[in-house]
Amino acid sequence: MPRIKTISLIMFFLLFILCLGTMAHAQPTKNQNCKNIAKKMMSNDIKIKKIHKQMKHVIDAATGKEAQNYPPIDRFNRHVNILIHNLGFRVESMKELIEDAKKQGNNCQEMARKISGNVNAMQEIYVNMGISLENPKTSGSKLFDLNKNLEQQANGTSSELQSAVKSF
Repeated sequence: MPRIKTISLIMFFLLFILCLGTMAHAQPTKNQNCKNIAKKMMSNDIKIKKIHKQMKHVIDAATGKEAQNYPPIDRFNRHVNILIHNLGFRVESMKELIEDAKKQGNNCQEMARKISGNVNAMQEIYVNMGISLENPKTSGSKLFDLNKNLEQQANGTSSELQSAVKSF
């Protein structure tokens, strides 16, 4: 009987150690978390670039490609309204990912610091687009200029993210 208790106790400790080892192995490393965050940010950045292209097509369709004097585009333009709200969603998602990245290791914090300026600029562009839609006298050229700035910020973000992913 004492031999059975000893074997049972040894088996219990072995299973306990195996369980702890499995749990420790299943935990992703900080670099892996940071790499996943960077990939999610790249996905959002790609979607922001698509929104930029769609916005360009909508503005061109509403104004005519060769028109120098852009007519007003207001909040009743459904396509522009949807695109601006989608842009806001993507920018907010990127800001949340930056906050998650700040909680990770040094490399991830550095990546977050590098792209936070571009993301803040994209958020400002989103706000300005919304404000310009509310003003019925705002011409399409204002949206066109804001959209061009959005492209520059998205390109800056993607170059930073690509270099960050390579470093992980």
